[in-house]
Amino acid sequence: MFDFINVAFGWLMKWCYILVEKLGFGGYALALLLFAFICQLILFPFGIKQQKNSQKQASLRPKENIIRRRYNGRTDRNSQMKMNEEIQNLYQEEHFSPLSGCLPLLIQLPILFSLFYVIREPLTYISGLDASLVLNINNYVADLGIEGFTVLEALPKNFSEISLLNYINSNLPALTTEFPELADALIPNFQFTRFIDLSLKPDAFFNKTASWHIMLIPIATFASAYFGQKLTRRFTYQAPSAESASSMKLMNVMMPLFSAYLAFIWEASMGLYWTYRSILSFLQQMLLSKLFPIPTFTDEELRAQEKEYLAKLKGKSANKSKPVTDVPGRKSLIFDDDDEDGEMPAYQEHSIVAEDSETAHGSSLIDKAPLKDDEE
Repeated sequence: MFDFINVAFGWLMKWCYILVEKLGFGGYALALLLFAFICQLILFPFGIKQQKNSQKQASLRPKENIIRRRYNGRTDRNSQMKMNEEIQNLYQEEHFSPLSGCLPLLIQLPILFSLFYVIREPLTYISGLDASLVLNINNYVADLGIEGFTVLEALPKNFSEISLLNYINSNLPALTTEFPELADALIPNFQFTRFIDLSLKPDAFFNKTASWHIMLIPIATFASAYFGQKLTRRFTYQAPSAESASSMKLMNVMMPLFSAYLAFIWEASMGLYWTYRSILSFLQQMLLSKLFPIPTFTDEELRAQEKEYLAKLKGKSANKSKPVTDVPGRKSLIFDDDDEDGEMPAYQEHSIVAEDSETAHGSSLIDKAPLKDDEE
């Protein structure tokens, strides 16, 4: 479906390899770094979009907190629905959509899938060999009885060509006799330093077909993903949420572990690419935080916003609001026949500023949201 994207990125990877070869640096690892850097540049506009969305969300946080505090302690369905409705109205007034930050991520998905195929299928997308030729070479090598190769009637959908490419590199003169097309093809060399062959899978270490050095790839993948996440969050706006704190801690470990696992069972070139992307993503976020800084507020600025927004809310309901009185036996701010019996929580005794800055400033400016009967 997205093969045209695969072809485009394959062409890009090919010229990255040719460029580093002409500059005298050589090596697939350096070409992969250049490729990852260019891909990060392509995705940079989406990063800007996400950062601007975070800026807007952070600027609205004080007003959103005021609404949440007006419903503090009200856990029934009706109160929660009305709170969410007021928050959505705030977003509409300020022309902000929380989902706009998700759109760049969705747009990146087909690009990331294409990069996966380009890295795992270098003979097709870098060398430019036909699928029929790749199949014939694979079956020829399998007929020789080489371990790890089997005769195929057709190439599987997720067929990795890296192992075959590695064999071609090691036996190019003999294979060129059987397949003259290889003489003019660009066959990249996956050797990374003297000890690591990026065409091998790190699990080959346990089969004693690779040195222990190849295990550095999944370790680097985990370390770059884990510390990259932690460092990136220092430069990213994180909306306060007690509910998500524990799940976030779990994800901080599970996602890097999953990346390391994939880097262990797939070819080492994939793990090296993810390591590059983790480092580049952190550097990009650090740059974006300087170009589009997340707004911060002093206590005085928070109190000023609180007063301004509360005055706006009171102005809207001046003709229909009445003093809120305690109603025994109700948890909800909105009367409902299905409400369970129970006591209403005491009114909040300090403002939103006190919650955010951990310093109380006297009695609350925030009144509880009106009861349903009060609005009628």
